[in-house]
Amino acid sequence: MLLKNCKIIKNNNIIEADILIEGDEIKKIGKNINHDGRKIDLKGKIVMGGIIDSHVHFRYGQPEKEDFISGSEAAINGGVAYAIDMPNSNPPTTTTELFYKKYHEGKNQSKINIEFNFGITENNYMETIKDAKSYKIFMVKSVGDLFISEYSKLKDILNQNKLFTIHAEHKDVIAENLKKYELTSWTNHCKIRDKRSEIEAVKEVLRNLEIIDKLNDKKPHVHFCHVSTKEGLNLITDAKVKFKNVKITAEVAPHHIFLNMDMAKELKGMGKFNPPLRTKEDNKALINGIVNKEIDIIATDHAPHTYEEKNNSVENCPSGIPGIETLVPLTLDLVNKGIINIFDAVRVLSENPSKIFNIDNEIREGNKANLTIVELDREIIIRGENFKSKAKFTPFEGWCVRGAPIYTIINGEVYDACGNV
Repeated sequence: MLLKNCKIIKNNNIIEADILIEGDEIKKIGKNINHDGRKIDLKGKIVMGGIIDSHVHFRYGQPEKEDFISGSEAAINGGVAYAIDMPNSNPPTTTTELFYKKYHEGKNQSKINIEFNFGITENNYMETIKDAKSYKIFMVKSVGDLFISEYSKLKDILNQNKLFTIHAEHKDVIAENLKKYELTSWTNHCKIRDKRSEIEAVKEVLRNLEIIDKLNDKKPHVHFCHVSTKEGLNLITDAKVKFKNVKITAEVAPHHIFLNMDMAKELKGMGKFNPPLRTKEDNKALINGIVNKEIDIIATDHAPHTYEEKNNSVENCPSGIPGIETLVPLTLDLVNKGIINIFDAVRVLSENPSKIFNIDNEIREGNKANLTIVELDREIIIRGENFKSKAKFTPFEGWCVRGAPIYTIINGEVYDACGNV
């Protein structure tokens, strides 16, 4: 298959060329390639290394919410070629046996390239799983024993040559807030898990990393998931400069960029997630963080639930929203509005997650053909009913955005994405 007239975005450059794909590989990149088989004339549309959503919950063990088939179909529809699944499954992925059971089922069933994280507990943190993309730490209760209840153990846990992904909300701050506020309103959900819960959790991690950095024995890489506050981001940004032996990276989710507490009452369950809605000031800080390269990646925290669950009262409504199908359109809309540029978008969606999680999605001859093709000028209206996910709802319902994926290429197979629906 030949992709004609591509505009390849790579390493802050635009390369105008054709891409010849044979089987699952990129055979040749160049101008005016001749080919007798299938051709797609992209007419100058943008091609980037297959987009990586490094934070998804495909709900292993809860097929009423999502499974590897529906999750991967949602990814393709959203222009996503790779996803990394989180360990808070049913049961949680906290043993080697459970990891590989999920791993093999996911690899067999998924239509995209799927990888997995291993869940860290206070008892299993010395285990090394060869095929784990990272080791996930929850600082607040998740599923079963998948969380760290004694923060005094964080130094020992983090003092390893591993990549750790961290959900940073401080359990003690949340417990303290629960004495002040009852979970009786959507706004109170935000107050219970307030900004201080993230700030203090980030400080807790950084205190331990400072000790590890000075010991200069191990060189961990700590990746902060779904950073949601200006203050949390500032702490992380300062630590990146300060530490010499510890690597730190940061991720933001689209819902923390675009949504805020002023919308809580209107959004109801569609705006309930953890960390929760923040302020407009935080929205601005996170966008500035992308522009200033303080934010390394955008990932969705794609967390489907049933529509019935999300329409429950606040105390009975689970946290989490689907996001893998809105990731690319929302990010490209920022490009079209001149808030970020196309190189920023490629960096946070493709290039940086590739480096952080050791996923080779580079557009080069001889590499597997995993590509995302987008049309910057295409306008779409976001509708949950058009999702391929089992969760057919979104807080962005009815939003008109400009820029959409039109093809997702997975190991040489071409699929239509949402811009072609």
